[in-house]
Amino acid sequence: MSLKKSAFRKKVENADRNARWIITFGGYAIIVNIIAILLFLIYQSLPLSFGATIEKWLSIPSVENNQNILLTGIDPYLEVFYEIDENGIVRFYNIESKQNIKTSSLPLFENEKLLSSAKGSGLKELFSVGSDSGRIITANIEMRAVYTDSGRSIIPSLEIQEELQVSAVHDTVPNHIEKTGFTENEDGSRLWVWVDHTNALHLRVYDADMEEEYFYNLSDDINKEEVTALSLSQNAENLVISTSSKNVFWFDLSDLEEPIVKDRFLTDAIVTDVKYLLGDQAIVLAGENGSVSTWFPIRTPANLFKFRKVHDFESHAASVTQIWVSARNRNFLTVDKKGNAKLHYSTTGQTEVEFKAAEFPIKTGTFSPKSNAIFVLDSQNQFGLFKLENQHPETNLETLFSPVWYEGYSDAQFVWQSTGGSDEFEPKLSLIPLIFGTLKGTLFAMIFSIPLALLAAIYVSRFAPRNLARQIKPVVEIMAALPSVVIGFLAGLYFSPFFEKYLMVIILFVILLPLFFLVTMFFIQRIPDGIRSKMPAGVEILFTIPIGIITYLFAMTFSQGFENLLFDGNFQQWVYQVLNVTYETRNSIVVGFALGFAVIPIIFTVSEDALSNVPESLTSASLALGASPWQTVRRVVLPAASGGIFAAIMLGLGRAVGETMIVLMATGNTPILDLNPFNGFRAMSACIAVEIPEAPVGGTLYRVLFFTGLLLFIFTFVLNTLSSLIGDKLRKKYARF
Repeated sequence: MSLKKSAFRKKVENADRNARWIITFGGYAIIVNIIAILLFLIYQSLPLSFGATIEKWLSIPSVENNQNILLTGIDPYLEVFYEIDENGIVRFYNIESKQNIKTSSLPLFENEKLLSSAKGSGLKELFSVGSDSGRIITANIEMRAVYTDSGRSIIPSLEIQEELQVSAVHDTVPNHIEKTGFTENEDGSRLWVWVDHTNALHLRVYDADMEEEYFYNLSDDINKEEVTALSLSQNAENLVISTSSKNVFWFDLSDLEEPIVKDRFLTDAIVTDVKYLLGDQAIVLAGENGSVSTWFPIRTPANLFKFRKVHDFESHAASVTQIWVSARNRNFLTVDKKGNAKLHYSTTGQTEVEFKAAEFPIKTGTFSPKSNAIFVLDSQNQFGLFKLENQHPETNLETLFSPVWYEGYSDAQFVWQSTGGSDEFEPKLSLIPLIFGTLKGTLFAMIFSIPLALLAAIYVSRFAPRNLARQIKPVVEIMAALPSVVIGFLAGLYFSPFFEKYLMVIILFVILLPLFFLVTMFFIQRIPDGIRSKMPAGVEILFTIPIGIITYLFAMTFSQGFENLLFDGNFQQWVYQVLNVTYETRNSIVVGFALGFAVIPIIFTVSEDALSNVPESLTSASLALGASPWQTVRRVVLPAASGGIFAAIMLGLGRAVGETMIVLMATGNTPILDLNPFNGFRAMSACIAVEIPEAPVGGTLYRVLFFTGLLLFIFTFVLNTLSSLIGDKLRKKYARF
């Protein structure tokens, strides 16, 4: 017998030990998984904090050419670069071998020299050069990648597209093209602007749609002031001219047959260079005092567009001589006459990197087509290639959490707009609208769910007959088993139109229901005690159904009259006219109802458990001292269960914050900062669900979405920790039994 007992005890101990190991392993596995998720979110978000870095890759001395070099460029794979000198010779070099692999030439006359040059496209090596013989030559350099068994090779070629002889001022002096601007837009229309040796400003337009050419002399439009810099926008609709009198003229070229001066403004210093940034909205102005600033047109109260300074960047110690802009983003590089260079980003308004680009003054340079390198040429004809690491220039803590002045906006604002209709779109990635939307949805959900869940928990735990309580609690808990996608589906496709159609009925129902209950309770109290004592316990719950039906019928009957009396017959129109608030079909009220429906089971279950666990000795003592059941609940039960109730509310809050499908399907996903209950919003969780499938892996949007997930993780972790700490403190304070 003792052997059997010993064997049985040993078996039980083994089972306990195995269970303890399994439970311990499960607990640690959960902790490890949570930590792994946290580390993964940090790993994906961390690159957003990396700043720009520039590293010198190689230097190539020019041994073949002592001429003045006007233009240079590089292929997207950083394998071949070219140079164009003043004699029109185009030399192509292999970067790895540093050897000349091909030489071509522009069709120049004998003794003809090139004086100016300009690139006409950010997507290809299309350029225009002006000579001292009054000629403008337009050509294109193609660097085609060819794949063979031996690998990839870049085959460069030069194509002359057009030669133009501009008219001479008089017969003895040829027209010198001192400054040149050139652009070709997506439609094929081309614009050339140049300044000759008499400082006359000319514009030539080729309209691809009409196949017409137009020539203009714009000297009178700028009061014949000396031109210091000029820039054409890539869409061929704008021209900016700076002059020696510190004036900047903005020409509107949208009507190619009639260019007009749209705006004119003064700067603090003579502008030495000006460039349009990607998107053709903002311009960069560099001054002779080393200043660098960005400007773009703002709509004035008179409905006119005027250029306004938006950002001032770190100034150079010497006069800025050149500005190079990226074709991929809003990065731009400014170079002063001492060879110092600074990398800036327009959206953030920050100077990212300062470096010494060359020992001698820089003559020309360019960004690589992918903006992953910078190519420079100094006055000694030495080339320098710098690797540029700048994966996420458009984001930092300020752009994520502070108002940002985006192109076209009248002031700095919080905006979330991650994508646009073109590659030139300026990403707007402020997280404030998403955080605000999350808190707004949570607020409306908690307003709807907390009273209902707590009152239901109090009724079930303290007033309902046990048989009825045993039936109600499982039914409410079944609500938690409903998939959130089903609730969101109903909210978006059924409740939203229903709320819009019967909005006044719902408002009247919510107002009248408590009143009808109070009236009913008043009459029930008037029933003689003898009759009431014979009524079975819990029968009062049956009154709720007819009261609800009567209230609904009453609201349906009188809603139109109520609306006619107070809101001129149309509540939504009245709200718009009086409060300037637009009613949207998918709004915060619908979300609050649907999200609250999902949160109620959590708050109800945990609260009911906390209320039911209050010892009967406490309630019995209170009742024995003459307190009514309601007084007992208020003065004894609720304080004793306050820790559990607080934890229940925090759990519900955490569920509301992290809910995705309901918010995704029931809101309009509009990232706006507005507490108006008739507007929608965009929550962080819904934003992640909507945008992560389309976000390029490793891109800025991709990492910002992971950072949003990290914020959600931290937010819910803090909520749960606070609920645990405060709940424990409340239990120690009120539940000393």
